Amino acid sequence: DKEGRRINDPDYDPRTLYIPSTYLNSKEVTPGMRQWWKIKMDNYDTVLFFKVGKFYEFYHMDAVTGVKELGLAYMKGKFAHAGFPEISYGRYSDMLVQKGFKVARVEQTETPQMMNNRTNKGDKVVRRELCAITSKATKMFRFNEGDIADDAAAYLLAVKESGFDESCGGESKYGVCFIDTSIGKFHLGQFSDDRQCSRLRTLIANNVPAQILFERGGITKKTQSVLHHEMLSTMKEQLSPGAEFWDASKTIKFLQENEYFHEGGEQKWPETLKGMSIGDNAGLTPAEDFELAFSALGACIWYLKKCLIENELLSMKKFELYQPLDEITVHRKSVSFTEGRNHMMLDGVTLTNLDVVPNGVDIPLEGTLLEQVDNCCTSFGKRLFKQWLCSPLCNPKSINDRLDAVEDLMSRRSLVSEAREILRNLPDLERLLRKIHSMGSVSRSKDHPDSRAIFYNELTYSKKKIGDFLSTLEGFQKARKLCVLFKDQLETIKSKLLRMTIGMESSTDAGKFPDFREELDFFFKYAFDHRKAKEEGVILPKEGVDTDFDMAMHDIQTTKLHLKDYLDRQKKRLGCR
Repeated sequence: DKEGRRINDPDYDPRTLYIPSTYLNSKEVTPGMRQWWKIKMDNYDTVLFFKVGKFYEFYHMDAVTGVKELGLAYMKGKFAHAGFPEISYGRYSDMLVQKGFKVARVEQTETPQMMNNRTNKGDKVVRRELCAITSKATKMFRFNEGDIADDAAAYLLAVKESGFDESCGGESKYGVCFIDTSIGKFHLGQFSDDRQCSRLRTLIANNVPAQILFERGGITKKTQSVLHHEMLSTMKEQLSPGAEFWDASKTIKFLQENEYFHEGGEQKWPETLKGMSIGDNAGLTPAEDFELAFSALGACIWYLKKCLIENELLSMKKFELYQPLDEITVHRKSVSFTEGRNHMMLDGVTLTNLDVVPNGVDIPLEGTLLEQVDNCCTSFGKRLFKQWLCSPLCNPKSINDRLDAVEDLMSRRSLVSEAREILRNLPDLERLLRKIHSMGSVSRSKDHPDSRAIFYNELTYSKKKIGDFLSTLEGFQKARKLCVLFKDQLETIKSKLLRMTIGMESSTDAGKFPDFREELDFFFKYAFDHRKAKEEGVILPKEGVDTDFDMAMHDIQTTKLHLKDYLDRQKKRLGCR
């Protein structure tokens, strides 16, 4: 590896590669290839998409992968070399990611002209920077990546273990953090588990991870058995203790020192994280029951930071506490089964043996209960329905509420058909909102390497960004039609659950559906010309919408008139046209 350790060394890091400095600095290595090797040294387990002009290039072992897995052809030269045009990045990167590879996108962050202005030295090469590392668990579905094809969540899971105690029957404590990067929601929690790792197995069965992070030397053999033997096709990555797999204190310190949660000039921590901590925003420390959970969060943050996506995910401030479904009964044993909980617990073994859901991220739906009963027509509905199926209701009141809703819907079949047609045309709003949050990130537009990257298909990408934005607006407009559709039926609907779901928040019907009519009317009627934005790839606010923009345009027009006036005077003075 990079530190000179061989593969039989217990500290060997398969993610890095040792390159002798004598070779790296020799004349046979061009400045461009020197850049490639320096990035490859730290990302040996990753296929580099290395930008050269309008093409992404593969070199050496990466070229072999490109030819074998993508069907590319070798180019002429002394060493293995292949490539493809910039516009095909989404297709080829997605093909490799689906096959289990990690891919890194390396962009030129200056043009040859900018390079010439920067340096006059002989060893000239345009600057290049690593802009993204993508795996199955860190897909962001950006403007230059493939379209969203899979509805299912692909979780990145970090596991921290502590306290293996034979006197307590081999009980362990786990801290977990898992995130679906496509929607930007973190789930973290801490729990005790038995010798069979029942709760950990259930978590994995309910939230199938696409990639698992764990601490090198920090998990017991029983946990290794769960992660390695039962998750054979899942990517796994060992992180070094401290430096990569942070402890709780380092995690909290990192979050406090950075501006992920800044709002109005001050830190505003998400309520979930505040509830897991002691103190105020200025000096938080982890609560004793959540030290392992914060450590697992630290591992996720380190990995997301390595992939250059931590800012846009943390700044969404979407954190949810994870608690095992059976945990409430540990503290309330005297409570009856139906009163003590709202959901039935189906453990990992049950979910697998009954084929309720696929037991792996690459396992097909065929033959599972989910395949037979999932008739959802929205992507976010499919994800939610899977959660319902893995933890079905067992509280009679909740079950009756849902049955009442179903009964009301079945008695209005024509309306339901119309509603289903509306839902069928909705885009994946959860994922689109995360994409819009990323595109609107001030920090990303200033500090991220992508803000400096030179894209030759910029207009195509701009049109795609605007298309996503307009698709989101249109999606909310369509969703609002559901409330309008059922408005006249609210008085005759007996189900409180259904009335709450389809009733407007601003109405007197105790509805929970957010009323964003004003915002939608503003964007659709007054803000900008949608057709022109789609065609030109630029959003130009209409006059009166944005005062700063109007003033800037006025200043530009005034300056142009002054320049024209000056030019006319000089022409007259010099007697030329």
